[in-house]
Amino acid sequence: MLNHFFIPEHHLPDKTRWTMWESGLVPDLLPGGKAASAQAWLFQTWVEVRNRTDAVLSTTLPDEGVIITLSNFLPPAFRASKNQFITAVVADFLPHPGAQLQILQNAAHARRLPGSIFMPHWPQPNLIPRNPARGDCFETLAYLGDQENLAPELQSGDFQRELHNRTGIQIELRNPDRWHDYSDVDAVLGIRDFSKACHLHKPATKLYNSWLAGVPFITGRDSACAAEGTHGMDYLRAKSPADLINCLELLKNDIPQRRRLVAEGQKKSASRSRDAVRELWLDLLGNNLNQHACQNTFSKMAWQKQRLVFWLDRLFRN
Repeated sequence: MLNHFFIPEHHLPDKTRWTMWESGLVPDLLPGGKAASAQAWLFQTWVEVRNRTDAVLSTTLPDEGVIITLSNFLPPAFRASKNQFITAVVADFLPHPGAQLQILQNAAHARRLPGSIFMPHWPQPNLIPRNPARGDCFETLAYLGDQENLAPELQSGDFQRELHNRTGIQIELRNPDRWHDYSDVDAVLGIRDFSKACHLHKPATKLYNSWLAGVPFITGRDSACAAEGTHGMDYLRAKSPADLINCLELLKNDIPQRRRLVAEGQKKSASRSRDAVRELWLDLLGNNLNQHACQNTFSKMAWQKQRLVFWLDRLFRN
């Protein structure tokens, strides 16, 4: 079967960005929203695999074949026909009961949700690793993401002053045009909040990027990081602002431990590099999706069951 990547035309990159993608000059990713998810998950993947598979880009939903699209591009009451095999990339949205297969960006989520598989998000385009000339310097803690996804306590002036007074470390909240640049970063922050929420719908992308950049990563209780990394081995977990300061004091003062953390992360990074993610997609498109499609028996009962399962998943996703 032909693999279609379905993206409505108004969510495609503009001419300049399209040319950059095709030339291998990967542009910076857009901030959040449907267009950002469509370009990061669908268009980027199509560009990466199109020369090694039969994947095509479609701006209207095809009537037949294997169709990869965002779950949020499907109408609420949509149900795949017998000639369609819909693979819905959930990204930051919700699973869609009208699709036969859901692609999730969190391995822990995929383990508990029937009818789903896990696919790691692509690492940050144009990633610049930490400059080796920084050596054992430990002064800059960077947050490279939307500020709404960083714990409010860590954005307060009081906390940042306390951190600097105790450790000499500065927190830098980077603008999107520098999310790829780890050259002058000594540790990366990725704490969404200090609650017990496990954030099943969120990916471990910041962990991958930190591994690839050769920088220690500190997160909260994110299930995605726990599913792919090991606390104390290739990343650290902080349960409170005070615990975060303790983690940073450990990294600053115990240089051998810091080096071990980075070394273990770099071992893991090979499985989450751009080349590795491309091979995962090629395997999915070349083998697994066709196998799923050949076994497609998507009945009305199956659709109703998925609606219930996904409703329960949404209710308990944190």
